[in-house]
Amino acid sequence: MAQTGELAPLLEKLKSSKADTNRVKLLNKIGDEYAYNDIKTARKYYLEGYELSKKLSFLRGIVRYFSSEGELLNLEGKYDQTLVLLREGVRLSIEKKDKMREGIMYENMGNTLVLMQKLDSATNYYFKSLSIFEAFRDSVKMANVYNDLSSVFTQTDKQEIALKYINQAIAISQTFEDGFYLSHLINKEGVLWKLKRRKEAETVNNQIIALAKKLNDAIAMADALQNFCYHDVETQHYENLLKHATELAELSPQLQSAERTSLADYWLSVAYYYNHSYPIALNFIKKAVEKDEKLKNINHLQQYYTQYAKLLLVNNQDPILAEKYNLLADSLRNIGLNNAILKNTKELETKYETEKKEAALQQLSDENQYRKRLNSLLIFSVVVLVGALIFFGLWIRNRNRIRRQEQILHEQELRQLESEKQILAGRAVLQGQDEERSRLAKDLHDGLGGILSSVKYAFQNMKTSFILQHEHALAFERSMSLLDESLSELRRVSHNMMPESLVKLGLEEALKDYIQTIDENSGIKFAYQSFGLAEIELENIYKTTIFRVIQELTTNIIRHSRAKEALVQIMAKPNLINITIEDDGIGFDPQQVNSKKSMGIQNLYNRIEYLKGKIDFQTEPNAGCSYYIEIPI
Repeated sequence: MAQTGELAPLLEKLKSSKADTNRVKLLNKIGDEYAYNDIKTARKYYLEGYELSKKLSFLRGIVRYFSSEGELLNLEGKYDQTLVLLREGVRLSIEKKDKMREGIMYENMGNTLVLMQKLDSATNYYFKSLSIFEAFRDSVKMANVYNDLSSVFTQTDKQEIALKYINQAIAISQTFEDGFYLSHLINKEGVLWKLKRRKEAETVNNQIIALAKKLNDAIAMADALQNFCYHDVETQHYENLLKHATELAELSPQLQSAERTSLADYWLSVAYYYNHSYPIALNFIKKAVEKDEKLKNINHLQQYYTQYAKLLLVNNQDPILAEKYNLLADSLRNIGLNNAILKNTKELETKYETEKKEAALQQLSDENQYRKRLNSLLIFSVVVLVGALIFFGLWIRNRNRIRRQEQILHEQELRQLESEKQILAGRAVLQGQDEERSRLAKDLHDGLGGILSSVKYAFQNMKTSFILQHEHALAFERSMSLLDESLSELRRVSHNMMPESLVKLGLEEALKDYIQTIDENSGIKFAYQSFGLAEIELENIYKTTIFRVIQELTTNIIRHSRAKEALVQIMAKPNLINITIEDDGIGFDPQQVNSKKSMGIQNLYNRIEYLKGKIDFQTEPNAGCSYYIEIPI
């Protein structure tokens, strides 16, 4: 990537440079600065260096051009053109007896063949280059080839051999602590993880982060943090996952890459999902999907759609939309599979056309030539047959995947039906509870309340009808006082079970009355705010449920929070009610609440789920608590 700070002095020096080999080297350095950021400009400087090298008969400059231009062609995916250039570089190096240039060309050919996934051929060229570098005792170039070999053996799933070569590379590069050493550490971490040597892999990953900070290599640091995210998911260390995902997100703006930023959003979504903060997780995956849909990165989008669908299924939030994104993810997987099949088919066709052209150029004058041609045709037939078998196998696999998807959809439908049954059962229980509360409240008020009122009236008549001694009069007054307290307590209990204001005046007045009561009697300063609630009409089930939810949460605050102040706020819109309840108390551990729910908390969740609402809370010890509730109406 071009860096202005390094380019400026190079460009300034170029203005006064003479047309000699030093100018060639300077042009190549400038091209290197542009290579990964501006291919067109890089190519211009490389080409100028190449033309000057030809005029000067400067072999190293000519061969350097083949390597540099080949790297640009690789970035453009033009691997065949790269190989043509590199073969010309090999020919010139052999002609001029420059073994070092020959070794460099072989290594570059290996790198290109790896990109073409021709790993056996790549390995042969790597070993050719290694034998030359060993003869020159060039330890730096040897280390890079060891690293190349390790990458090839990793891709062919020969991890022990891969580890052997990467250790040889690190034994050399660790003395320099430069970018090459950093890339070798990254390779080793991947090998160790595939060998399931997790602790060693994490140790190496920490080394990568430390060295990346030292070298100010933000990309390497981001890769290491992403590795940690993978590790944390596999080992179920979800607190560490949130830490590493947050660090990755903080780092991503430095990379100036939309792809990197979307990856950071994806990992934040995964981290919050596993830490049960589903609304936050959903927000981040939406950002990741939005960014990557512009980039059209199939591999990433497939992951993002799968994560999005998983979050939409939490609490059965939106199973229809979840199904859509699952199908999109599967479609992207199929696209990747079809692209691979088309690529293999194209390679077979190219190979066949090449063989036909070569056969047409030859003059088949004897039996041996005829047999060779026949053998070529037989080999091609076998290749086509194998390709057809592979294609058929992939088709069978794809068909089985579709069947599995249909089975998964069926299971999701069954789970949805089961969830609906549970909601209906919960509704019946809640309605039964509310009806029983109402009946008991009425019985207490009309029955026991009437009896106590009659007793009080009889006592008052007795007081006027009899002359009591002083001691008896005091006892009589205490009895009257206890009777008044009993009537007051009876009214309070009856009111809590089914407030008269809720029945007669509606939810707004009932909540005002309730909050005022607990504000006066609980020892906690309660504040109540309402916006738009009085302007909307609610069904009785909504009124009762909202009142009971607020009653349950404020009761918990009074009993457990040790708060000094608390706030109850309701915002009503035409299709949504938002409830916020906050206190400045001691807070609590969310894990304990999730693992051990009381009957009151369970009823609270049941009521909210029954109305298809959502509840979330934020708390930590000694930092108060905030509840957020959404109820669609």
